[in-house]
Amino acid sequence: MEPSAGIFCFVLDITQLKITEMKKLFAFFAIALLGLVTWSCSYDDKDLWSAVNDLDGRMKVLEQAVRNANTDIEAVQKLVKALQQNVTITSVVETADGYTIHFSDDTKVTITNGASGTNVPALSVVKGEEGLYYWALDGEIVEVDGHKVKAEGADGITPQLRINPDTKEWEMSTDGGQKWTSMGVKAEGSGGDSIFSDVQDGDAEVTFTLADGKTTIIIPKTSATGFAFIYPEELPLGATDVDNYFLFAFGEEKTLSFTGAVKAADLMNVPQGWSAEIDSKTRSVKVTAPSFSGTYYTEGVLSLVAVDGEGRTVLASARICAVDFSDPKATFVLNEGNMTSENGSIIYITADGRVIDYAYWRMNGSELGNVAQDLFISGGKMYIISQNGGNDGLLVEAEARTLKNTKKFGKEELSRLFWPSHIAVVGNTVYIRDNAGVWTLDLDTRKFTSVANAKGTLKNRMAVVSGKVFVPGNRAILVLENGVLVKKIEMDGTVTGVIKSDEEGYLWVSCSTSPAQIVKLSAADYTMDKHTLTDGGVSLGWSSTPGISAKGDEIYFSNNTSTIYRHNFTSNTTEALGDVKSNIANWGIIYNMPAVHPVTGQYYFNTIQGYGLRFLTNDISVYDLGAGTPSMVADYRNYTHFPAGFFFTASF
Repeated sequence: MEPSAGIFCFVLDITQLKITEMKKLFAFFAIALLGLVTWSCSYDDKDLWSAVNDLDGRMKVLEQAVRNANTDIEAVQKLVKALQQNVTITSVVETADGYTIHFSDDTKVTITNGASGTNVPALSVVKGEEGLYYWALDGEIVEVDGHKVKAEGADGITPQLRINPDTKEWEMSTDGGQKWTSMGVKAEGSGGDSIFSDVQDGDAEVTFTLADGKTTIIIPKTSATGFAFIYPEELPLGATDVDNYFLFAFGEEKTLSFTGAVKAADLMNVPQGWSAEIDSKTRSVKVTAPSFSGTYYTEGVLSLVAVDGEGRTVLASARICAVDFSDPKATFVLNEGNMTSENGSIIYITADGRVIDYAYWRMNGSELGNVAQDLFISGGKMYIISQNGGNDGLLVEAEARTLKNTKKFGKEELSRLFWPSHIAVVGNTVYIRDNAGVWTLDLDTRKFTSVANAKGTLKNRMAVVSGKVFVPGNRAILVLENGVLVKKIEMDGTVTGVIKSDEEGYLWVSCSTSPAQIVKLSAADYTMDKHTLTDGGVSLGWSSTPGISAKGDEIYFSNNTSTIYRHNFTSNTTEALGDVKSNIANWGIIYNMPAVHPVTGQYYFNTIQGYGLRFLTNDISVYDLGAGTPSMVADYRNYTHFPAGFFFTASF
């Protein structure tokens, strides 16, 4: 018997499909069914598409619930930290989505409102007998491998939450997303997707009640007398949301001022290792950072206590940080800045993931020039070149450990330069590449000289090995020594990267031949060991940073894509490690090439959403490659302003 017109039968196992896949599949078959029946009779698809849209709506609710929960976890951690460090609340601002809480150390957190249709686990904190706070679920302290999970301190953990797409249950990870454990709570329900059940903004304090309905965190409010530390009023040009804290070099002394209608001000808390002396007459505190003792970064909260005009005790707090920028495990990101409208800047990411933005400005109180392009570290100094000059000049010399400037070279002094882009330093000589060729600058005499026959260089980084400067050309490498061109090495294709090798006396060179090449080049006799890649490529697009980076004999590259490739030079093997694009919601453009950290082995990407104002939406994403496949370990959002690339102290 033939089937009747308009009847369509199928069997499909959907038990293993993710929610997004189910949604697409549902919509597909809905449309397919509609197409089959419309020729036989009239058909009303309203209900069918209503179901599709309802699924889409539930998906969005669940996705938002996850975002809200993870935002609230960070807020809980900040509240605990404020409680422990005597930080007060300056204001509570109600928003369309919840509350923004501003603290006296000039940080802030966001607390979300719950949304109907989702439940949230009763995650809270519990104070242990020793005075430390631990994460708790339904009032019971969370344990992993027999150890309580701390919510504070240097070893405090920020749990991550997600909703399992199959079970619809909340899951928690305490190891950065490697392992997920069910929390026994269905995401879909009648509750709300907030870890906070209530926020009460009182006259003297703010009370936060968590989702379990029992746990409360009470933070005092800053007095209306205006008792507070005074931060710089003038922010870097282009800065919109700069965290206020005081940055010191180790051993440095600074005088911090405070304001407010108070009397009898005194020190309340001074971080361990720091010293402070208050002067009530001048309303200032002389603060000295601890001496360097092998730890490259430390921070704490300096707190003052005073009595206001009504006899009330009031607090003023400030975050104080000391840094040594020479940490071989840390990372620099140089920002070009938005051309003609803002200046270059330096981002510094410590080994444990703390971000210091506008690092040069914080240490000097002044700014780099416009369109910062490149930096180089040599002889304990850092050199930064800016394309358009201005402010602290076209070229800046600074102490590498402190970023405090020691010399400045203005645009007028280097007026013969034509769009300078890259620098290298040997001894007291700076080599500067521009669109006309290569120049030398004697740092002592300030004599500025053109290097003869050094034309046709590419806009990319130079490398220094054995006292020689290796400059990428089109299909060649120019070798400069003592300010003179001594060798021109012909290559098989366009050079896309020249970098220093970990092995003394050697360089790595990438060439966009077909297929691409990785070359090991001797700086002594210029002999070459050429390897042909079996996967990927080393193209740059428009990038002005090397298409390759290296850790030991492993060379990493992306071919201007989101896929990470690795070539092992010892075994002469090439492999694709994985595509990381799905990790970044706002992935748009790779802005200058990614790079592997030569010490930690982590791989760094700079991405921006796009041009125009979309460059303000950006990510510095970091991936662990230890397991052979990329695993995202950090995502620093919206710090960059057209990043000019990654720089690692250990690379110089």
